[in-house]
Amino acid sequence: MSFNFIKYIALKCVSYDIKYPECLVDRYSELMHLKKLLDLKKINVVLDVGANEGQFSHELRMIGYKGYILSFEPVNKVFNILNESFKNDDKWIGFNFALGNENKETTINVSDVTLMSSLLESIGDSYIEKENISIKKLDDVLLNIIKDIPNPVVFLKMDTQGYDLEVFKGASGCLNLIQGIQSELSVQPLYKNMPHYNEVLIEYEKSNYELYNLSVVNRIRNGGLLELNAFMIK
Repeated sequence: MSFNFIKYIALKCVSYDIKYPECLVDRYSELMHLKKLLDLKKINVVLDVGANEGQFSHELRMIGYKGYILSFEPVNKVFNILNESFKNDDKWIGFNFALGNENKETTINVSDVTLMSSLLESIGDSYIEKENISIKKLDDVLLNIIKDIPNPVVFLKMDTQGYDLEVFKGASGCLNLIQGIQSELSVQPLYKNMPHYNEVLIEYEKSNYELYNLSVVNRIRNGGLLELNAFMIK
């Protein structure tokens, strides 16, 4: 089947407004780029910040990543699910605290959809409870938690519901070890006082990361962009 014929069929489908599974196609493409990035930089340590129940870590294993995964999830009941899920994976380590730009005790807003729990206050949605948690700077914990891993080459994945830039700022002293990052960007703000996505990208670029891939996470009802995943590479 020639490329021109495939293109013809695709254009006809668009002309007749024939839908395709957009979310699945976008996610497939995103994971392909993630695998390429991990292979290109020879990543052997992935920091899964905002791990929730381990969805991203499961995907890493499914796409063939065999290195270490260090997961950070501050909500106790969610961490217990995460810990149980990976207890037999000898290259997985879990940490029941959040990462940020200072070491402190604070509260997190826990949503009934725990993926949406955030240190920031949501715009519109309400939370079912608050939970006391610890926040630590990656600068203060990374060297200790990877000290037994030979020749660590690190990828930093962040999905913290508006708090990614704070996590990144708290890693300023160890960026020499971090060869790539993933960050969720909100085109339309979902939380109060969260930075604009352009500001976030500029901060990453100032630290010598360049944009490797952008993919769609969610759209608003009219089709406009709501959230993106950005892959950045040293």
